[in-house]
Amino acid sequence: MRKNFWSKSLLLGLMLSIGQVVFAQDLKNDNGYKAQLAAVESQLKKGDIGGALAIIEETLQQYPNGSDLYYAKSLLYAQVRNFDVAIPAAEQAVEKSPDNMLYKNHLLELYKASEDYEDAIVFLDKLIADQKDNPQLYREKIMLMHSAKLSLEALKVYDETKAKFGVSDTLDVLKAEILMDLDRPREAAEALKPWREKKTQIRQVYSSLSYIYVDASNFKDALTVLEEGLQNSKDDLLYLDLADAYLAQKKSKPAYESLKKAFGSETVNYFDKHRAMFKVMNEPADFSIDQKQELANLLVLKYPRIADSHMFKGDVLWQKGEMDQARSLYLTAVAMQPQLIDAWRKLVNIDLAMNKVSLAITDGMEGLQRHPGNVMLSYFIGVAHMMKKDHAEARKFLEAALDRSVDDDPMVQSMIYSSLGDLYNELKLYAESDVAYEEAIKLDSANSNAMNNYAYYLSLRKEKLDKAAKYAEQANKLEKNSGTFQDTYAWVLFQQEKYKEALYWIELALKNSETSATLLDHYGDILIQLGRSKEAVKQWERALSMTNKGSVDVDKLKKKISEKKYID
Repeated sequence: MRKNFWSKSLLLGLMLSIGQVVFAQDLKNDNGYKAQLAAVESQLKKGDIGGALAIIEETLQQYPNGSDLYYAKSLLYAQVRNFDVAIPAAEQAVEKSPDNMLYKNHLLELYKASEDYEDAIVFLDKLIADQKDNPQLYREKIMLMHSAKLSLEALKVYDETKAKFGVSDTLDVLKAEILMDLDRPREAAEALKPWREKKTQIRQVYSSLSYIYVDASNFKDALTVLEEGLQNSKDDLLYLDLADAYLAQKKSKPAYESLKKAFGSETVNYFDKHRAMFKVMNEPADFSIDQKQELANLLVLKYPRIADSHMFKGDVLWQKGEMDQARSLYLTAVAMQPQLIDAWRKLVNIDLAMNKVSLAITDGMEGLQRHPGNVMLSYFIGVAHMMKKDHAEARKFLEAALDRSVDDDPMVQSMIYSSLGDLYNELKLYAESDVAYEEAIKLDSANSNAMNNYAYYLSLRKEKLDKAAKYAEQANKLEKNSGTFQDTYAWVLFQQEKYKEALYWIELALKNSETSATLLDHYGDILIQLGRSKEAVKQWERALSMTNKGSVDVDKLKKKISEKKYID
């Protein structure tokens, strides 16, 4: 069954929009028409979008001039970004009620949202023809033409608008933005400087000037103009620009203090704070983990009912290794906003990272109920079943994830193929395993895990050793200090009888990973082939003493020690 897309808050907004429409003149006293609108609203209250749309279509057959219903239909389809239906419906609403500015504004926004700038400009010209003295429409046209890559023409409209309505700071901010995009920063700065001198209260004047100065490495003027802007505009959003200016100078401490002021402000909206926090989380070198946590704490404190706030804090705690607390925050996020797929993915991922395999399956299945067919949740559940050695269930979920990943990022598909390679190898489906690994590497040439595992399993089977060596070497180039990868390469070289090279790589592996019985067993095998039997026996004895830290054949190990020779 397909999941219902519509949230309660979204439906409420649609009902309010539909309830506030202006009835077409010839229908405002038609009780039958009013009853049909009420029926649409009733279906929306129940969350039955299909039912609401069916009533709309049925009513339009009876009342083809019902502009209200065309508008309602357009709203519903616009919310799921089905512009192919939403735009014609909005055009019908405008045609039926040509004086209704609500419908006209809605249609213009649809053109912009669908990036149909050509039709948007044509429509806007019609609005300007009817409202020649509305400066906002002219400013809208300048922005639309710039968005349509008609920037030079947009500057001509700027000149016309300036001649008609006079100069203004908002108009010159538009001009400066266009000039900056045209890589004409000096002209952009000249357009803004007079407004700085006049101490305008428009934030964008100071923000744009600071960007120009930072881009020119003129950090002193960038900071000065932002301090002036904070004083003149009283707009705390400039603290985010101030943080960017400090970061451009690698001054993380004042950048952090500026972010704290922005995050603590009542006037900076959540969207801008979210954008800034996202940047903080994705540029790890700029701030310490404790600074990140304090910023995340501020978001949770100010926005306790927004799930993303808890997500950010969970991400920070995960980075700190406080995984139980991080998991608790992801649980809070999915409880608050079950449609937030990233929260479900992180919840199941951290279950796996904590080796809570059964929880990963439980949480993953609950997430799939909310998001049927989700590729990453299916993948994680498959991995969890594989960790439980439940190969049949693992195969079901991993193959389902692969089938549904056709339109996904190639890296996601590569990850799924890589896990299928592991699974098929466990099932002794070696041909299928090899194909899966090859596909994983073809899709993502940096998938070092696929390369390593493929190489290791080939070495165990003593097949395609040249290919195994190529992939093992490539994996180590991609990840230079992985003891696991170094052990793989050592074992491939061992199978190729390149024992001196194998010795180099196994000793690297021992330096770069926790000592295990498997590593020591391999070390002994390599040493014995180099004629260093005493050292080999010593490593085998060490391996035997810690067989709980690796999967080795204990009987074979004892025989090697007893006979002081390599046994295949």
